[in-house]
Amino acid sequence: MRHGSRHRRPDQGRGKHELPQDSRPGTPAAAPSSSGSRTARAVGATVAVSLVAGVSVVVAAGATDTADAPSTLAVRAVEDTYVYREYPNVVRGAEDKLTASNRSSLHTRAYLKFSVTGVPDGATVGSARLRLSSNRSQPGLLELHEVASTSWLAATTTMSNAPAVGETVAVARPAPQQKSVQFDLSGVVTGNGVYSFAMVAPLPDTASAVFSSEHGSDGPTLVLDWGPGAAPAPWAPAPSASGLAQPGLPSLSPINPVPGSSSTPAPTSSGSTSAPAAPSGSTLFGSSLWVGDGSTTAEALTRTENKFGDLDIIRTYYSDMPRNWPGSAGVSGGPVNVSFKADPRTVVTGSLDSALLSWFKTAPSDRTVWWTYYHEPEDDIERGAFTAAQYRAAWQHVSAVADRAGRSNLRSTLILMCYSLNSYSGRNWKDYYAGDAAIDVLGWDCYNRGISKGQYFSAAQVLGPVVTAARSAGKPWAVGELGSKLIAGDSGTGRAAWLRDIASYSRQNGAQFIAYFDSTVGDDYRLLDAPSQLAWREIVAG
Repeated sequence: MRHGSRHRRPDQGRGKHELPQDSRPGTPAAAPSSSGSRTARAVGATVAVSLVAGVSVVVAAGATDTADAPSTLAVRAVEDTYVYREYPNVVRGAEDKLTASNRSSLHTRAYLKFSVTGVPDGATVGSARLRLSSNRSQPGLLELHEVASTSWLAATTTMSNAPAVGETVAVARPAPQQKSVQFDLSGVVTGNGVYSFAMVAPLPDTASAVFSSEHGSDGPTLVLDWGPGAAPAPWAPAPSASGLAQPGLPSLSPINPVPGSSSTPAPTSSGSTSAPAAPSGSTLFGSSLWVGDGSTTAEALTRTENKFGDLDIIRTYYSDMPRNWPGSAGVSGGPVNVSFKADPRTVVTGSLDSALLSWFKTAPSDRTVWWTYYHEPEDDIERGAFTAAQYRAAWQHVSAVADRAGRSNLRSTLILMCYSLNSYSGRNWKDYYAGDAAIDVLGWDCYNRGISKGQYFSAAQVLGPVVTAARSAGKPWAVGELGSKLIAGDSGTGRAAWLRDIASYSRQNGAQFIAYFDSTVGDDYRLLDAPSQLAWREIVAG
C-alpha cells in the first residue's frame, strides 16, 4: 500500500478556482500573502462584504507613539450586498440587510468588502474581528469565506455575475436566540489592503439576516488591534461546537455556478501517469449518494454536500459492469469507493477482461480509487448463486487485470458485511478472502445493531471486530457503509454522539475511509435531523 498526505478533492472537474501563488483571496491587494493558493466551496448560502471607508483609530491614553501602545482600528464596509439564486439578475445592493439563506425556496449569499488603511508601517495586527448586528436570532452555524475578487460593486452584483467564493476562513456558532454574529479573522486580515469575504449558512433550512451598511452605524464592522498586548495569531478556523480544535474545513467550490459565470468547471483529466499517494495518518470521511428520489448522481452529490460539506470521499455503486469514466464514480472529482458486479463464473472465462482493463486504465490518476468487485457476496453465496471458491477465484482474476493496468492509485477493496464477523452469523470472513496478493484493503459495511434494543452500540462494539480482522490479515481497513436509524425518542443528539464516537475510534485505529450510508435502501438511514447532520459535517471537515 502506498501512503502520503491526506488527499482532498483536487481542483478540477467541479468548478474549483485555483489561484496563482501569492494571490490568496482575502489578502491585501497591495501586500500579497506568501501562503500560496487556496480554494473553497461555498455550501448553502453565502454573504460577501466589502469595507473601504469609515475608518477610526483609537490609541491607548498616555502613549507617545502608536507603535508603543495597543491600538484599535474600526473599519466599516464600503460595499455590501447579497445575491439571490431564485432571482439571478436582481440587484440587492441598496437594501438595509444582508442575508445568507439555505432554505428550499430561498438561497442567498451576501458579499462584503473592506478597505483597511491606518495600520502603521511595521505594526503587527494581533487580532481582527468581523462584527455583524441584527434584530433577528441567528442560526447555529455560519461560515465566512474568502473572495478573490475585490472589484465587484454592490450596485451591479447579482447571482449571475457574483464573484467566486473561496475557502472557509472563519466559523461562527451563535447561541440560541443570539442576534449578533462575530467572526475571528486573526491571521487573515493582517494589515492595510482590500479584503473581500462571503458569509454562508451551510446547514439546510437555516437563514441569517444582518444589518447592511445602509442600515446605519450598526452595519458590518471590521475591528483590528495591534501593539503591546495584541500578539499576532496564525490563521485557523474557529473551534468546533464540541470544543475541539477544528484543523480546517474542506475546500469548497462556488455555490451552484450559473451559466455564463466565470465558475466554469475544468475538465477531468485521466491522462496523467502519476498520482498522489494515498492518505497517511488520517481517515477520509464521506457519504453514499442517494438517488432513490430520481435524482441524477450529480444532483445527489450537490444535495449531499449541501448537508455535509465537501466530502473527502464518495461511495457509489454499479449494479453490473462499471461504466466508462467519469460515470457516477467520477462525478465528484475526488477519491471514490466504487463497486461493480459480474457473475464469478463469467469473470474467470476472461470474456470481460478487455472491458475491465480499459476501465482500470482510463480511471482518473489524480485521486485514489478504492475499487470493489462484488460487495457483500455472503447472502448470494448462501442462497447458492455461486460458491465461495468461485467468488475468490473471480476476485483473483479481476485483481490481476487491474495490476496489468499499472495504475498506482488503484486500491483493490474487499467489502463484506460486519454481520459476518459475528459468531452467530455462522460465517468465517476468510472464506471470502481472495488472498494477500489480490486484496489491498479490507472493507466492511457496518450498521448499529443496537437499534432493536434502543441503543447505539459503541464504536468499539461496532468496529472492534473489523480492526481485529484487519490486523490478523495485516491489511488496512475501511468502512464502505456506516449507518444507524434514529432510536425512538432521540432528537438526533444521541446519534450525533454515536457518529462522533465512530469517527474518533476510526481515526485512532487507522481507518482509510468511512462512508455514511445516507440512503433509504434497506431502511431509512438518512441523516435528516440537525444534530446528526452537524456532527457528520464537522467529522467530514476534519
